Amino acid sequence: MLRHALRADLPLVVDTWVEAFESDPFFRWIAPLDQTWREFGTAWLSMIAALCFERGHTFVADEAAIAWVPPDLALVGPDDVEKAVDILTTHAGEQRAAKALGVILEARGHALKEPHWTLQYVGVRRAGQGFGLGAAVAKIGLRVVDTDGLPCALTSTNARNLPFYERLGFTVAAEVELPGGTAALRPMVRPARADAT
Repeated sequence: MLRHALRADLPLVVDTWVEAFESDPFFRWIAPLDQTWREFGTAWLSMIAALCFERGHTFVADEAAIAWVPPDLALVGPDDVEKAVDILTTHAGEQRAAKALGVILEARGHALKEPHWTLQYVGVRRAGQGFGLGAAVAKIGLRVVDTDGLPCALTSTNARNLPFYERLGFTVAAEVELPGGTAALRPMVRPARADAT
């Protein structure tokens, strides 16, 4: 049962995302070793989850967590970018952090200019994967997006997830590769639905 997350649920959201993104190619390029993934993933996803609690809408279910950012708010400000750089540098070193940040900023350059909802992260724990839970929790938020008559955007960090997002109506707007093509960020968009009421 999906419910609006409370501030006390922040560790649950972060733990769910850390497990869900454990084999994500973009995040694992930043933190390639298991022990560094746990440390980096917790730091990075804690930062994002805290911003989503502050400026967005975060929901949890038994095995899933999802966060949305509404059209009238930016997820990150200048102080948040500085914190992100610190996290990347601490866990990946200056060189790798600079490359990762460059790819993140280039992908952000493909963001929709018009008002839109953003699906920030959806993650399902391993035990809940393969049963349609991710789609079920995403569709609840997409009903709100459609009721608002607005487009929606996200950035996929894993090519394996593209068919999942495509089934929800998203299409790839761009592909921004890491050096060497080891992983890529793919901004995706879902147009406003003409039949939205």
